[in-house]
Amino acid sequence: MTMYRWAMAILLWCAADAGAVDYLLQSAPKSLTISDGTRVDVEAGTLQVPESRANRSPRRLTLPYYRLKTTAAKPAAPIFLLAGGPGSSWIDRVEDAEYFGEIAFYLTLADVVVFDQRGGGRSLPAMHCPDTAELPVDRALADDELAAAMQRLLISCRDRWQAEGVDLAAYNTDENARDIDDLRQALGYRRISLVGGSYGAHLGLHYLRRYPGSVARAVFFGIEGPDHTWDNPSGKLAALRRIADAAARRPELADQVPQGGWIEALQRVLKRLDAGAVTVHVDDGNASVAVVVDATLVRQIAGRNDGSRDATLRWAEAIAAMDAGDYSIAARMALQRRHLRMDSPMHYSMDCASGISTQRRRRYRSDPATALLGDINFEYAALCDLWPHRDLGAGFRADVVSDTPVLMLHGTLDASTPIENAREVARGLRRGKLVEVIGGNHGALYNLYARWPPMRMQLVKFLEEGDIEFPDVIDLTPK
Repeated sequence: MTMYRWAMAILLWCAADAGAVDYLLQSAPKSLTISDGTRVDVEAGTLQVPESRANRSPRRLTLPYYRLKTTAAKPAAPIFLLAGGPGSSWIDRVEDAEYFGEIAFYLTLADVVVFDQRGGGRSLPAMHCPDTAELPVDRALADDELAAAMQRLLISCRDRWQAEGVDLAAYNTDENARDIDDLRQALGYRRISLVGGSYGAHLGLHYLRRYPGSVARAVFFGIEGPDHTWDNPSGKLAALRRIADAAARRPELADQVPQGGWIEALQRVLKRLDAGAVTVHVDDGNASVAVVVDATLVRQIAGRNDGSRDATLRWAEAIAAMDAGDYSIAARMALQRRHLRMDSPMHYSMDCASGISTQRRRRYRSDPATALLGDINFEYAALCDLWPHRDLGAGFRADVVSDTPVLMLHGTLDASTPIENAREVARGLRRGKLVEVIGGNHGALYNLYARWPPMRMQLVKFLEEGDIEFPDVIDLTPK
């Protein structure tokens, strides 16, 4: 039954709201070696679940998990860690000392469960899209040409997995949430606590709504709400303005602040490039390559900033250089991006299924920030109609209303999921608290671990089902 002697193999039948669902749990002890040399014993197992509960599919998926047992005398509710992506792997992270440090902290309070979501990481089938395409760099690339290149890769990936018999529409956030609940039941837990960021917060919010009695506590960061899968142009621009203001106060950038700041500089650059692209010759190995820098490329560069220190430095440097007439940094970025590759299939299955409400789509189409940033939802508009998915509907995208205690940690410099999203989510969480982390980025949870000394003490109190004692605002700006 594999190289391990199974310690447990149990076939369980449970009644779910969509009918009888079967799952198979198998587990065995396993010893892991963390990257710092530490040896750790875990329960390593798999959970087999239906591919599609909606279609009563006979196919089964295999989801790997690790359970780490706490030594706490009075354990809190078990902590399930939810990976982002969609499609990222917590199983792959466990043996990295930095990530295991987070797990070790939670283990002082409760059992910890990590697992790979359907279609991602080491789950089976292991979904990926291996095809690539080369984009030209010696001329401007029209939107329809880029869309056609992306669509060819997407169709190739779609057809490959459908030929394998995979029901791509079954890979969505609702099925993902039901997988979590099967795992909770199979491991014998009545209630669990959730910790997740980005797509992990999106998934966690849906689980919280679907299974309110099964969640003791939740901690979310980099929050993507139920109707936030498509990016918010005004929210992203507001985050970029905050990033620009923060950059202007940094000593290492003091002599690089453009006239009027970085956003005004970006507007000047785009106005010039809208009038005509420029060609830059850059070294690529042993050859000099002509690279065309146009407004579309610069809009993509400007919008790709998660607020992290390194990203902000590169972003500020590139904009200041272009404002001064030097487009070499942008040209080198274009060379790095010329190899077009599709994301994990889970990106399309999960995100296209989550979709966007009619009201928000209408708002985004008329959003004035699009004039500066371009169509930041170009990918979804170009590809979702070609990818099989089950639209999860208006009820899925409605605000989550809950009485479960939820701690939300969100960075003001997060441009991937702007804090405006988190403020919307907070409206329905009656026992929730949004902590605005000034100077924090997409990984606000980790910013606080690293730079706010009370973090661990306050989080312990919360996860042990005490009051939320976090302040409304935590300022991580260097003094």
